[in-house]
Amino acid sequence: MRLTDMAPGMRLAKDVYDPNGNVLMRSGTVVTERLVKALRSWGIDEVTIEADAEDAASAMLDPKTAAEIRALLDQQFSLSNRDHPVIQALYGLCLERALGNR
Repeated sequence: MRLTDMAPGMRLAKDVYDPNGNVLMRSGTVVTERLVKALRSWGIDEVTIEADAEDAASAMLDPKTAAEIRALLDQQFSLSNRDHPVIQALYGLCLERALGNR
């Protein structure tokens, strides 16, 4: 999720690393305004947020629209192994961008 789309109270789903591989933030860290500013100062543009937070953000949309977007993505990913981590990440990114662009 882009830093500009994050809201306080969300949780990081994965550790955040700097370009040298050093851990900046651990998964499970709760997002605060101060954290977002720190990430921005370190040059981090995007992080992975726990699914519950993403679902809460999508709930602000018309539920019918969000359901239609999910159904379309489910159809597009129907032949993919949805248990594979890369496919999960790609699906999540597609969903995030589709919901964010509405």
